[in-house]
Amino acid sequence: MTMPKTPNFAEVPTDYPHRMAYGAVSGYQPKLLLTSSPDGKFYSPGNAPEERCHDWQYSATLVSAMVNKCLESKAGKRSHLSETEIISQYYQRAVAAGGRYGTEEQLKWTFTKVAEALAWPLPEL
Repeated sequence: MTMPKTPNFAEVPTDYPHRMAYGAVSGYQPKLLLTSSPDGKFYSPGNAPEERCHDWQYSATLVSAMVNKCLESKAGKRSHLSETEIISQYYQRAVAAGGRYGTEEQLKWTFTKVAEALAWPLPEL
């Protein structure tokens, strides 16, 4: 799947996880961390429509790639493993990459979609 030049923000599923904003600003009064987006609105960091759409498109691409990888593994060198073990191993490796493939919540969403696409049982993620 190639990423379109003009993203359609409405395509992002409602169950796609939001990024958690962690941070601290000194001072006595409570603060709210926000960033501005090109549309002039304010969002918590990582949750502007453009960012969510980009993250979701990346995750959707990863789903497609992992579906193929899981099928290859089941037919090849991991044929002795159960379907849940195969998905679980790929999930654990993606999480161990330290954010390279997305947040842990995004990866849970991604590998849930992989299991759904393959009609395999969902492992404990």
